[in-house]
Amino acid sequence: MILQFVIAALLLLVFFGIAMVIPFIRAKSTKSIDQERRNQLNHELYDIRVKEVEEDIDQGVVIDKETMIAELQYNLLDDINENEQAKVNNSQWIWIPGLVFLVIVSVGLYWSVGAYKEVNDWQGALQRYPDIHKKLFEEPDARPSEKELNDLMLGLRTHLANQPSDAQGWVLYSRLGRVFQDKELALDAIKKAVQGAPDDQAIQLEYIELKMKIGDEYSQSVAPVMLAKFIQKHPENYDAWSMYGFMALQQGDFAAAIYRWQKMLALVGANSDKTAMLNSSIAYAKEQLALQKKAQSEQVNTVEKTAEPENAVAVDGPAYHVNITLSNDVNYTKNATLFVYAQSAGGPAMPIAAIKLPITGFPTSVVLSDANAMMQGVKLSDHKQFLIKARIAEDGTANSSAGQWFGQSDVIDAGEAAAINIEINQKS
Repeated sequence: MILQFVIAALLLLVFFGIAMVIPFIRAKSTKSIDQERRNQLNHELYDIRVKEVEEDIDQGVVIDKETMIAELQYNLLDDINENEQAKVNNSQWIWIPGLVFLVIVSVGLYWSVGAYKEVNDWQGALQRYPDIHKKLFEEPDARPSEKELNDLMLGLRTHLANQPSDAQGWVLYSRLGRVFQDKELALDAIKKAVQGAPDDQAIQLEYIELKMKIGDEYSQSVAPVMLAKFIQKHPENYDAWSMYGFMALQQGDFAAAIYRWQKMLALVGANSDKTAMLNSSIAYAKEQLALQKKAQSEQVNTVEKTAEPENAVAVDGPAYHVNITLSNDVNYTKNATLFVYAQSAGGPAMPIAAIKLPITGFPTSVVLSDANAMMQGVKLSDHKQFLIKARIAEDGTANSSAGQWFGQSDVIDAGEAAAINIEINQKS
């Protein structure tokens, strides 16, 4: 490649040299031809004049023939410069120093401001690329250096410029982008790999995985949808289910993780080496799911604290008087229970403070304060804004289920003294 460049540069210099010299040579050649024609004309005039002198002598007009001939020859020598041709011959090589100067200036300029070093490094990387590629993929214990990886990346980029449809090349280029922590390059390369091999499931999964791990917020939100659609299209793809199961585990959705790992068990069969690992993962998820349900149950039991009559309620910190009324279309049984509880505005759904009491009739009133806190160390007075909700539970438990009547207040600012009015008028 360098040799080709040098040859091309020399050809360009020769071309421009010729273009510069040809007009000069033409001018000199024209001048030489003009001078030769002038000398020929002078000789012809001299011969004519000599004949005229001889005629004059024959007629007796001129006596001194020798003097006249000598004078004509003298005039001829004045018009003909015998050294002119020599000067033309000597001056026709005057363009050579200019051409040499052009070559020197051109080479010097390229050497100082050109990309010779970069081109040379690039050529060296291309020469080393096959050996590095072979080392990386054929030697199991290969540990390429950073320079070798840089050379591999440069050589691979050149290869992809010549063969942009090489999907596996783009996959490797994407992985190198991740090695050098260039997220944008990695994502762009794997996207081109998908374009080059749209039916390759492994490449599609790697694209989805990269979106999950290193994509922006939008990419990370889109990736689960892409994975779900991929599984619908390819329900027998083990790696897709594996990724799907891991996603559920990260989200703390142990029930979904168990379901997805069971799908994987059906794909690998009972005698597979992966069966033991999957059974272990399912057992772990079941343990976590049981702990999760136990924690939820403890929260429910805490909510189910029976409220004392209003006149006997202990108050701790700021107290909030809640008046509860019932819409005309609401009905309930005699065993129904009323739950009144506070939740953080815009925060988790877990109650901050709660009261449970049997329904004796409506309207009714309760008082919420830090005395009704659900968890030790978490007080209603610690929250600047919160909501208060009232819910009728037909089964007497704190579990929220479909078909229950409820109502809620507007957002309440901490320390609000006015009574809070809630109408139960909505159904879950």
